[in-house]
Amino acid sequence: MSIRIEAKDLEAAYIKAASQLGCSTINLEITPIKPSRKGFFGFFQKDGLFEVVVKKEAEKKAKKSKPERSEREIKELKHHTPKPLKAETSNKSEDKSELKSQSEPKLQSKLKIENRAEVRSAKEQIAKKPVLNIDHSIFDSFHKIDENKPSQDDILLEIRAGLDKLLIASSFDIEVSELSIYDADTIYIKLDGADAALMIGKEGYRYKAISYLLFNWINARYNKGIRLEIAEFLKNQESSMATYLSGVIERVELIGKAQTKPLDGVLVKIALEQLRDRFPDKYVGIKNSDEGKFIVINDFHKK
Repeated sequence: MSIRIEAKDLEAAYIKAASQLGCSTINLEITPIKPSRKGFFGFFQKDGLFEVVVKKEAEKKAKKSKPERSEREIKELKHHTPKPLKAETSNKSEDKSELKSQSEPKLQSKLKIENRAEVRSAKEQIAKKPVLNIDHSIFDSFHKIDENKPSQDDILLEIRAGLDKLLIASSFDIEVSELSIYDADTIYIKLDGADAALMIGKEGYRYKAISYLLFNWINARYNKGIRLEIAEFLKNQESSMATYLSGVIERVELIGKAQTKPLDGVLVKIALEQLRDRFPDKYVGIKNSDEGKFIVINDFHKK
């Protein structure tokens, strides 16, 4: 199969021939017969003439892909007519529209009745709500003393009862020898007995543990601190700390600042109390280091 086409160049001839014959350019063989003219400044242009030949394999595929129908099939298709469905669908749509038109006023009336009932029930609930009567007398009691608050004597009795139970459970031969109010925020507790040294422990580790335990209990319940003495342990620690701090105090008085060596446990608290009593106009605070806690004394920083 061969045809002749006109095109500007060979590429355009391939594209034009493929679109006309309905096949791929790979299956075409095009031979130029007459070259195209470019013309002069766009005038007198003329397309070239090309002969297009379709390869035999492409022709076979085209014939197989489009089988011809027999005359009998064509006649059957002409005589076959589809059944009319428009009448049935139109009747159904008309029935639905009638049902909708009949049901819409009923639904609207039901909705109106339900809305009225809801409004009535809401009004009834609002009317039934009780009016809050605020008792303003509570504000007048802010500055009054709580009569149920335990007195200092009651606090001491409760603490003594708790300490007795604790010491009995500990199995140490030790008892509460003194219990009193040290100051407005502190309870003084003194324990003594045959096992006082065991209660203190090596380097005071048991003293620190029992002091921590009692502080958490009394501070949480009565909002007070404690000063715990076991035999003469606290007194001896205070005297030894006073001897050590004499050198630190001299340094502060000489150059205006100093710091202690790393201290442990109760010694930090003792040293802090003594230095703050000695230098009320200076900054005395606890600092941390890899070796432990220490106390620094210097002038207050000016803002």
